[in-house]
Amino acid sequence: MTADPLVGYLFDDKPHPLTSTLADWLAAEPRYKAFVTTYKDKIRKKIRITRPEEGIGDLQFELAIAYWLAQERRFTVVYEPYASSKARGPDFAVTFKSLTFNVEVTRIRPPEGEGQMAANPSIETYTAGRLADTVGDKLRQMLPGMINVLAVGVYNPIVPQLDVARAMARLKERVEHKDTPLLARHGFRGTADFFKYYLRLSGVWVRGMEGGGTAGVSSLWLNNQAKQPIPANLRTILQG
Repeated sequence: MTADPLVGYLFDDKPHPLTSTLADWLAAEPRYKAFVTTYKDKIRKKIRITRPEEGIGDLQFELAIAYWLAQERRFTVVYEPYASSKARGPDFAVTFKSLTFNVEVTRIRPPEGEGQMAANPSIETYTAGRLADTVGDKLRQMLPGMINVLAVGVYNPIVPQLDVARAMARLKERVEHKDTPLLARHGFRGTADFFKYYLRLSGVWVRGMEGGGTAGVSSLWLNNQAKQPIPANLRTILQG
C-alpha cells in the first residue's frame, strides 16, 4: 500500500516500474498532482494496458513532459484534448496567456535496448535518422491553424551532438527530390501532401532523458516555414 492514495489508485496498489517516479513527481509539484488528479482515470488505464518495457518508457516520457509543462505557472495543460475526434491529435493542448499550442510527444528508442546507450558515434547517426522518421510519422497529427510542437525524447549524451536542423534539412531534401519510398512509408500521397502537414509543424523540441524521464537537457528547432511560428516569449520558456 502506497502512502499517497492517488498513487495507489493509479497502480492498483501493485508493484510497477513507474510507481516511484510518479510518486516523486506528485510530491514535488502540486500543479502536477492537480493535473494527474484530473486525468487519473485516463492515466490509470494507460498504465494498465502498457506492458512491454519499451512501452512503459514511452508512457513515462509522455508523463514526464506533462510534469515539465505543469511546473510552468503560466501554462494550463489539457491531456489528449482531441481524443473524441476520429483522427489522431496531439497529446497535450497548452494555454499560455491568450495562446493555445499543441504538444505531441514521442521517444526515440536506443538501437540496443534501454541499458546500452554508451557513447558511440553510430548512436548519433542512428538517432538523427530516427528523428527524421519520427517527424514523418507524426506530421499528420499536427493540426491546422495552431502552433504545433513535437517533443522528442532522446538520451542525454546525444542531445548536444544531435543536429536537428541538418536532419530536418535532409528530410526536406529527400521529399523535394520525390523520394517515393519515404513518402509512401509515412502515408503521404506526394510532395504537396507532405508539405501540407510540414507547414503545420512549428518546432521540434528535443528533451534529454534518463531512464525515460526528462532531465533538463533540451534543444528547440524552429520551422522557419511554419504557418504558425512559435512566438519569442514561448520559445524562451521551451529553451529554458
